Amino acid sequence: MPRYFFHYRDGDRFKEDYEGELLSGIAAVEETAMASAKEIIAEGLLGGNPVLTGYSYEIHDEARNLVLVFPFSEAAEKPGVRP
Repeated sequence: MPRYFFHYRDGDRFKEDYEGELLSGIAAVEETAMASAKEIIAEGLLGGNPVLTGYSYEIHDEARNLVLVFPFSEAAEKPGVRP
């Protein structure tokens, strides 16, 4: 299985994912991004610090190719939970 790296962007801040995750393909990448973003949004809401605008994942494959930019606002708009 290929490894994907979920780099986190918050406006101008960028946090690189050095570990990555082994996933079966782009559908699994999008599902993982959605679930993870929902968790971060929920934690922010519970802590009184809503997280939406300007937050995203920039997801790269092992060859460092950008495969998906996933804005957290998209997670807030769609129903679904982590399987």
